[in-house]
Amino acid sequence: MAHLQTGVFIRHDPEGTATPLVVDVSRSGREYPREYRSPLPFTVLHDNVSMYVEDLMAAAPSVGGTLLYCCFPNTFMDVNRREDDMDPSLIDGEWPRPLNPSPMAIRGLGLIKTKSRYGEPLQERKLSVAEVQERLDTYYHPYHREMKRIMDQTLARHGMIWHLSCHCMSAVGAPTHADAGKERADFCLGNFHGATASAEFTELVAAELRKAGYSVALNEPYVGYELNTRYGDPARGIQSLMIEINKKLFMDTRTFRRTEGFARLKSTLDALQKTLSAEALRRAGR
Repeated sequence: MAHLQTGVFIRHDPEGTATPLVVDVSRSGREYPREYRSPLPFTVLHDNVSMYVEDLMAAAPSVGGTLLYCCFPNTFMDVNRREDDMDPSLIDGEWPRPLNPSPMAIRGLGLIKTKSRYGEPLQERKLSVAEVQERLDTYYHPYHREMKRIMDQTLARHGMIWHLSCHCMSAVGAPTHADAGKERADFCLGNFHGATASAEFTELVAAELRKAGYSVALNEPYVGYELNTRYGDPARGIQSLMIEINKKLFMDTRTFRRTEGFARLKSTLDALQKTLSAEALRRAGR
């Protein structure tokens, strides 16, 4: 069953027996708010979307998991960034609290993007304090409230959570990325160097992907970010793993269309979620 907050998120609840699997897709949203403005062509903006990830992970509810999908584009506001991860030069005025921009934010890829993946200026002007606060209140905070509610409910029900935060990545590092110009593996799994997911859980996921013939990198070029560090806590039984899927496996980046590889990849991810859901339920003893 699907539940939604219009323009913010869609939640797909477990079908049948609920399991400790939680899947979030936070950077695939394509509902552009009316107040969205950018000097860039739509094609460039759309290239920053984690395309088709909600379709690739759509099996979660059918195997007992919960799927949370973020509706708005990450270039408008990125829920996978800290609230204070902003470039101060973006703000017209003085932000009321201290900002703590990460190196990614300084490169243009913070809470509100100032550059596209390829370095083009994404904002047509600075944003007022009121405009940014409105985005936080209308989009960012409601998404995280729902995410926390799901996590709290799942933990209370099962005593554990296996959380996958799912995205897709370009085949070669873009100019604004730390690995600019480098070719990437089929999958990158990020556990913040063990802080958000155990080596055992990470390897369980990696082994399933390798068994299907895909290459897997760990914490390279991505280690995971806010959705992992905010909710992941292995000591409390909450395993939170970022999964980045290489776009070359399933789409033509020139046309944004699916390729023949999509079906095979989705079959692998369906099987992965089925395996994880069943194993998590077994370990939860429910």
